[in-house]
Amino acid sequence: MFAQRFVDPLLNDSVPRMRRTLWAWLIAIVVVILLAYTPPVRAAGRGFFSSLRIAKPKPVSASLTAPAPGSARQMQDAVTGMVTSTPATTLDEPARDAPTPDSASKRAGFAVRLVAARQDKPSLTVIGARRIEAGVDRDALRTILDEAGDKHVATPASLQGGVLRVSAPRAIRAEYGHCPAPAANTIQGQLQGPPPPSTDYGDCVILMESPPARVDAPNGLDLHTLVEIALELSGMSPNQTSAFQQRVAPTAALALSLPRFMRSYDTVAVNGAPAMLLNTAGRRGPTYALVWAKDGLVYQLSGYGNPGDAVALANSVR
Repeated sequence: MFAQRFVDPLLNDSVPRMRRTLWAWLIAIVVVILLAYTPPVRAAGRGFFSSLRIAKPKPVSASLTAPAPGSARQMQDAVTGMVTSTPATTLDEPARDAPTPDSASKRAGFAVRLVAARQDKPSLTVIGARRIEAGVDRDALRTILDEAGDKHVATPASLQGGVLRVSAPRAIRAEYGHCPAPAANTIQGQLQGPPPPSTDYGDCVILMESPPARVDAPNGLDLHTLVEIALELSGMSPNQTSAFQQRVAPTAALALSLPRFMRSYDTVAVNGAPAMLLNTAGRRGPTYALVWAKDGLVYQLSGYGNPGDAVALANSVR
């Protein structure tokens, strides 16, 4: 009788169409409410909404301390982070300004080279030495290699528990012109990175120079492949990575911090040494970075101006 009281009005042609539609909606709502209180439907509902929930993220610790200009060894961090999730920094010297080239050379342990094509006096900073130790987690390393498409690279059982040590020696940073300040020591500043190029920074040129990194790796660890993956993570394409590794040894690459958002490259020569000019297409950070190694030092010349000027500037480094 209860159901008939709802259905009969729908069957009566004398009831206007709007009223029949309203009754149909009321019946549907009542049926849904009644079904919702049955155990099977309630269980299915809980399962559906549980599947929509995002798992509570596990808290991780991250240092938000802004590094001194030029001190972030991006490649070093990337490679050690592939073999373990908990690398240990055993040495991290602070960066110190140097008033003269002689004082910079004495503190760094090698003779500073400057860009002779620039007539203005550079601001000199000695970047402190840094050493990282990473105990090899073979399973984590295997996962990284597989996801990178390097399934052919062997990871012998003897790697488990081995220690990878990467030591970046002191470096010298010579800054010319009007350069942007380092990114703010905030979460937003760290995510955004350096400011985009502008005419205000058009005369900014930064020369980084240091000996190659020293690496103590366990037998069976393919350092070449790890550096290759790190280069691609920094924004290089496979072709760019291949060209870069033909010109810069892995230990030299581990002393560098490459710019983000690389778009194109040119293979060039600097004072007879093979070099690679990276173009960033005018996004955040410098518009170009020129990398080469010569006479026991690795160089990176970055600028916010015309990439066409890079080789001439680098050729004047002495």
